[in-house]
Amino acid sequence: MPANPKQLDLTALSPSARREMRDFYQFLLSRQTKQPRRNSLPGKSNGFTKLCGKLSWKGDAVAVQRSMRDEW
Repeated sequence: MPANPKQLDLTALSPSARREMRDFYQFLLSRQTKQPRRNSLPGKSNGFTKLCGKLSWKGDAVAVQRSMRDEW
C-alpha cells in the first residue's frame, strides 16, 4: 500500500509501461490546464438549451426522417 493515498504503486509495471502511464498522466494534466471546462464558464450554456420550448414543429417528424433517409 502506498504511503500517500493519492499515489499509485507502479513498481509492478515494466519501465516502458511506467513511462507510458507517466506520459498519459502529464497529457491529462496539460489538457485540464489548457482548456477551461465549458460548463464552468459563467453565462455560457449549450446552444440548444436556449431554444427549448421556443420552436414548434409543424409536420410529421417520422415522415420527414423517412424521406431524408430515402434520398440516400
